[in-house]
Amino acid sequence: MIDVRDQEQEKLWDSILTIAKIDKEQAKIVFKAVVERSLRHIGMFTPFVASIPLRLPKNEHIQLLKNLEKQINKHLIQKNEEEAYEILVEYIEVLSGLTESDSKIIRRRLIASILRQQSQRSASTTYRVIREKAPISNITISDEKNESLYYKPKEIAKRLGISDQTVRRMCERGKFPGAYQTDGGHWKIPKDVLITTEKQDKKAEQLFQQIDTKNKEAGAVDEFDL
Repeated sequence: MIDVRDQEQEKLWDSILTIAKIDKEQAKIVFKAVVERSLRHIGMFTPFVASIPLRLPKNEHIQLLKNLEKQINKHLIQKNEEEAYEILVEYIEVLSGLTESDSKIIRRRLIASILRQQSQRSASTTYRVIREKAPISNITISDEKNESLYYKPKEIAKRLGISDQTVRRMCERGKFPGAYQTDGGHWKIPKDVLITTEKQDKKAEQLFQQIDTKNKEAGAVDEFDL
């Protein structure tokens, strides 16, 4: 049975070229968002993706990246981590080859960023375990952090199209680097975990609505004929 999240991810991959017919710059933003979501899905989050000057991919690149993502997920589910990481290297090579700058530098920085995020997540998980075992009086986390830099679970849920409960579970599993739980038990998630801004998301949503409108007006047609 195909996971709903996998189906959504596949649709996002396929939407990139469709959006490019309307707005190429927005298509690049969507491309980065799909890549970021892809890496997050396999537990390899890195905010560095947002700063990569990527070109618009061709259909063969999209199909290749999509296929590599599926292979990585398959191996991770089967606990074949070594095979998964080998394919991840190929994924990174393909992605870095789509940059408008030096692909070798981008590839090196991508790998370094992923390793750094993995290290930080491990440290965060260790801290959380210590906090859970320690007396509350010994360790406290202030609720006074700058609220403008953090999302609430319901805000993340709305932007990702998932439930609040799913977001909280993802927080508990360390899926959002830098997320922390206040003394009152409320999760705070750094805004930089999402690759696109709210303004960019709204524009993307408008483009998707335009595509839906065209589909309804034209009837059952191939989306690449729009």
